[in-house]
Amino acid sequence: MSGLPRLVQPKRDISRREDYLEAIYNLNEEKGYVSAADISDRLGVKPPTVSSMVVNLARKGYLDHERYRGMRLTRSGEKVAKSVIKRHQVISGLISMLGVDDQTAYVDTEGIEHHVHQSTLRRLQKLAEYLRENPDTLKAVLEFLEEK
Repeated sequence: MSGLPRLVQPKRDISRREDYLEAIYNLNEEKGYVSAADISDRLGVKPPTVSSMVVNLARKGYLDHERYRGMRLTRSGEKVAKSVIKRHQVISGLISMLGVDDQTAYVDTEGIEHHVHQSTLRRLQKLAEYLRENPDTLKAVLEFLEEK
């Protein structure tokens, strides 16, 4: 390590925060409310971990939370969640379009979505759009990928 001060938050922390915001947004869309138990089940983490992150997200202004009453995303939290969901859809769609099985596409998307740069995402989105609009090209790409 060079001894320089760390100026950015570790990517792992950002990824975790984004996973929580995405889960909270999706749970609210699905059920109309969000509980800590729902988040725990969705993300496969223990309830005390959820409680700690909920407090952290509220402190950072991403979430309004009243103990025993539930939670909802602030505008800032919703903006981040929608951004993650969009990244997820673009990446997942393109990976699936290339013939990757659903389970692998999901795992890969979860790994990529927090680390892809906005300009790269725009290009991936344009590529997916082009391949959808040009099925012969997509077919040729898929055939090429299947060659040994």
